[in-house]
Amino acid sequence: MAGVSELESALQMEPAAFQALYRAEKPKQEDENLVFFCQMGKRGFQATQLARRLGYTGARNYAGAYKEWFEKEG
Repeated sequence: MAGVSELESALQMEPAAFQALYRAEKPKQEDENLVFFCQMGKRGFQATQLARRLGYTGARNYAGAYKEWFEKEG
């Protein structure tokens, strides 16, 4: 999906514009599990904090990041 640099504007888009740009349904602020992650953890954490500031109370960070997930799945 969006990188951290464009996340703020993405989460503030109208749902139809979000759908057209990202070909996915825009998350709702009340969604319980909106999980962010990145390669090592820092950007995922930043994205989670930004989403929470924008009212996405269910935003979560997968602290192990992609690296951990890949090792467990591999």
